[in-house]
Amino acid sequence: MKDGKLSLFPRMLMFSIAFFLVGCETASLTPTPTKDAISLVSTIVATSTIPTPKSLPATQSPPATPSLVPTSSNTPTRIPPVEPTATRRPSAIATPPGTDPIEQVLWLYETNNGCQLPCWWGIVPGQTTWETAERFFNSFVSDIYSAPSPQLTNYSPHILLPSQVFNVSFTHPTYTVREGIVDSILTSVSIGDTPDGYLIQYDLSSLLASYGQPTEVWLFTYPAPFEHNDLPFIVVLFYPQQGITALYSDNGIRQGDIVQGCPQVDPVDILSLRLPDLTLTFEDEIRGTSALERDYLSLEEATGMDVATFYQTFQNPDNTTCLETPADLWY
Repeated sequence: MKDGKLSLFPRMLMFSIAFFLVGCETASLTPTPTKDAISLVSTIVATSTIPTPKSLPATQSPPATPSLVPTSSNTPTRIPPVEPTATRRPSAIATPPGTDPIEQVLWLYETNNGCQLPCWWGIVPGQTTWETAERFFNSFVSDIYSAPSPQLTNYSPHILLPSQVFNVSFTHPTYTVREGIVDSILTSVSIGDTPDGYLIQYDLSSLLASYGQPTEVWLFTYPAPFEHNDLPFIVVLFYPQQGITALYSDNGIRQGDIVQGCPQVDPVDILSLRLPDLTLTFEDEIRGTSALERDYLSLEEATGMDVATFYQTFQNPDNTTCLETPADLWY
């Protein structure tokens, strides 16, 4: 059983506040399961069993009205994608149903307002004007902070969160706007231990099934735990051709000379979304972004596993394989 996810999210809150106040980065980490190893992925990558994976609903439709009760379906939720078009600039974004702002926010997290990443809640990087996005946010948020600079402005709506799903009461995503158009979005998704039945479309297997094999996978950890047995184990999926960077985290464990982590135990922690750009490098994507910037190693360098094997392994919702990396790589 999970012992409780390390609260990486206080850092996530701060990455937005850093544009407005003075803050520090956060991340949200989940304890690694500790059952016996079940298979060998490579000479460096080992496998272990983790607690029984969450039920992953397959055909559940978004609720007509928001509800704070987890879904009982046993198959993965699939939200019908809305493919962004290169020329469309929506003049309006659908308002979430209901009148309670917290329930509206939960509905948006669960359905993504019917659109596919890098669209977030109906806002499409490179297409949606900030004027349109601001009207949308004003229907359910009380404050929007801003930090202008000569070439861009960062906006950060103050969004209240349901306590049944998140271990903090609010979040501050960042919307970077250039010449009146939303250029990029940096947002948290899973915050704390996510209860079963929520945010299923952002589980690792669901994201891989929806968006395919990443172009690159990167890993970061430490050689040994900190105080309170905290050992961040972070895996980042990079999809420049789709404008998606997805950070998953776990609370790793040190086993002899190996550090082990299981990125599939909780939904994605952080999403960075932008207009697809095949020329964008991973280094450019993370540079200057406190929620993402770390001294990563490529998946293959860190574990011996290539991206294709990672994709084939972790797209299976029943997968119990965990990643292992030599501790001495991280000193």
